Amino acid sequence: MMSSKKQLTFVEASCIITGYGVGGGIMAVPFLAEQNGFLVTLLIIAVAYCFSVLLHLMIADMCVGEEGSVQIVELFRKYLFKGRFESLFTWLFFALLLVILLSNMAAYIVGGGEILVNLLGLPLWVGKLLFYLVAAGVVFFGLKVLGISEKYAVATIALIFIVLAAVSLGQPFQQLILVRPLGNITLALFGMIMFAFASFFSIPQAVEGLAWDKKLIPKAVFAGIGLNLVFVLIITFFALVVSETVTEVAIIGWAAEVGGWAAFFGSVFVFLAMLTTYWSLSYALVVIIRERVGWSEKLSWLAATLPTLVIGLVGATSFLSLMRLVGGGIAVVVALLLIPAYRASRSSRAAALQKTGVNIGLWGGTAFQILLVIAYLLTAVGSFIEI
Repeated sequence: MMSSKKQLTFVEASCIITGYGVGGGIMAVPFLAEQNGFLVTLLIIAVAYCFSVLLHLMIADMCVGEEGSVQIVELFRKYLFKGRFESLFTWLFFALLLVILLSNMAAYIVGGGEILVNLLGLPLWVGKLLFYLVAAGVVFFGLKVLGISEKYAVATIALIFIVLAAVSLGQPFQQLILVRPLGNITLALFGMIMFAFASFFSIPQAVEGLAWDKKLIPKAVFAGIGLNLVFVLIITFFALVVSETVTEVAIIGWAAEVGGWAAFFGSVFVFLAMLTTYWSLSYALVVIIRERVGWSEKLSWLAATLPTLVIGLVGATSFLSLMRLVGGGIAVVVALLLIPAYRASRSSRAAALQKTGVNIGLWGGTAFQILLVIAYLLTAVGSFIEI
């Protein structure tokens, strides 16, 4: 019998996936979409969604058939880092992952702290500290509390979207430019949208929480990333037609144009979006550290969260720059390591995969693996293009 502390409902698992991806990438998409045109953006969103769902289903395939650990570091150790250098490569990847995830989480400390400064008039360091306490505090209590918190936070985000969209329908619309000349900025948009849909490290959490009914896992992947798709479409459309100037964190400009109370709710949305992503990332890192180093749950929690506060307090670059940098780093890791690991996993566990209810058949074959490698290499290139 699965422990109730580890068991998630379908909605909770889906919201963990949504919460991971609803942070910085989604909020930065309209800033780049404005420079590409709405139709171009719609096409890129559709392509990115298909690639993203397929990759996350592959991760689920890898995780479901495993006994015990399902975290990505240990999966790579088992299926990719073989031979005499297995231990060395595993520890190097673990170190790389620490840098990527801690940098990503620190960006949310910075952004969340700035939002609290704007809302409450606090000193910046106090805002960062308060965000850390709320963000890391939820993760301290484990997967079930994380799932419940993500569910209510995502529901609140959706409600804010609905209210802002309804009010915005009464605003004068800016001219919607459909197509602009394609170029490097188009590749930058593709990279940011792929990053907006990226929920790599939340998949093991969803798999763990839905182990009581594995057939729900692929549905949670579609639902979790699908909700982010809806969020991207809504925020992109309204940011383009309502905002005179599309800001880097798009909902701030959108809500400011509506005015009054809307600006407050726009800030609340940004806060919650950063919070939910921090929750998913930090919980994943807690488990990764615990499995790799062998520390206790609480010591692993401290190691996964406290450095993000330190990095956030000593200073960082702008929010968008951090998001693009981290997006490029994650894309490189995915393109170069995840697909080869999946190939090895698929080959060695073919019989087991047939029993999981997650096996994606031909969609996980060589041709689609190659397409995904290309897509994520392009994502990496796009993330480093100067804008």
